[in-house]
Amino acid sequence: MGAEKVLRLYEHALSRAPTAITGVVAGSLGFLGDAVAQEVEHHRAVSSAFDAQRSFAFTLYAIGWGAFGLRPWLNFLNRRFPGRAPSEICKKVAAQQFLWNPTVYLPSFYAFNGLLRGQDVDSLIVKIRQEYVSCLVYIWKVWIPLSFSIFAFVPVRHQVAANFLANLLWNTLLSLFYNSADSVSE
Repeated sequence: MGAEKVLRLYEHALSRAPTAITGVVAGSLGFLGDAVAQEVEHHRAVSSAFDAQRSFAFTLYAIGWGAFGLRPWLNFLNRRFPGRAPSEICKKVAAQQFLWNPTVYLPSFYAFNGLLRGQDVDSLIVKIRQEYVSCLVYIWKVWIPLSFSIFAFVPVRHQVAANFLANLLWNTLLSLFYNSADSVSE
């Protein structure tokens, strides 16, 4: 089956069940990103076995985030700041990176993954305090350029899919960051 046919099938399914399709795609890429991260860790001898609980938490979060977070958020941004003028793109990127990600995305990611994996609230708070700023800077390094590119060059109807593709790389990096013994710091 050619790429054009797959894209048509995807668009048809998306038009009929946008929330469900968004969740399935986001969850699939979330799982794949974590699986790649675990494979990298395995080769680095950081871990030896596939952690199903970790992958389940990561995948479930990706489903919820994709279906009920990212899609509605991108729709809101494109309604609020329509078009591809540089000023509108800058407003979208600023809202996403300096409002949404620090206050909604990152806290919900840490809370959901920590609690679903059995972490107690006190140790979760310690982890957030230790990693929040470093992880947020990491988000900005990866997602500011990606967001500019997506808002500038990708038609609105494909922005969620473009984010999903970028999320494959991001989910791998985020999983490596969140699950590293000594998180990335700069």
